[in-house]
Amino acid sequence: METRFEIGNSEFLLTKLDYPERLDEMGALRVLAWKDEQGISHDFFSHKSWLDEDDLRAHHWVISHNKVIVAAARLSFHKEYSSVPHADLFDESLIAKYGTGPYASLNRLVVAPEYRGKGFSTLLDEARINYAATNGAKMIIAQPVASRIKSLEELGFLYLGKIKPLYQMPERQIYFMIKEISN
Repeated sequence: METRFEIGNSEFLLTKLDYPERLDEMGALRVLAWKDEQGISHDFFSHKSWLDEDDLRAHHWVISHNKVIVAAARLSFHKEYSSVPHADLFDESLIAKYGTGPYASLNRLVVAPEYRGKGFSTLLDEARINYAATNGAKMIIAQPVASRIKSLEELGFLYLGKIKPLYQMPERQIYFMIKEISN
């Protein structure tokens, strides 16, 4: 799946990748985009790349400009809540009243600093939400930072609370949001 679009005089390409296509580039972009953010672990972000086991099972989207990835995001599917990344940081019983799985989770959204503010996060969110909805998810879980809460609420997510900080970002507050999918 590829979608071309323009912003100003620049052309961009939104692409759903096939595994393991460009995985190393996405991991390097994660470090590049987050290494100078406040509240992160400088030891963790001293590595060249941030990849984990979930990347091997996930679906990935990128936005590229002149064949260089400038934004990326991941979507994972889960039969059980316990397999959602960082599931141990939020009480599953708090989402039980909203429904059960199968779940999809939005993870690892990253935009290169010089490309922020162009709507790339929303484009990547919409692509992942549409894919989850057409591929059997009943509920989508997101674990955003504060600056992403409003845009996810505009896409139908409900704010449920805070989660414990991630070890990679020990001083950044992460939140918990869900979106029910009506099929």
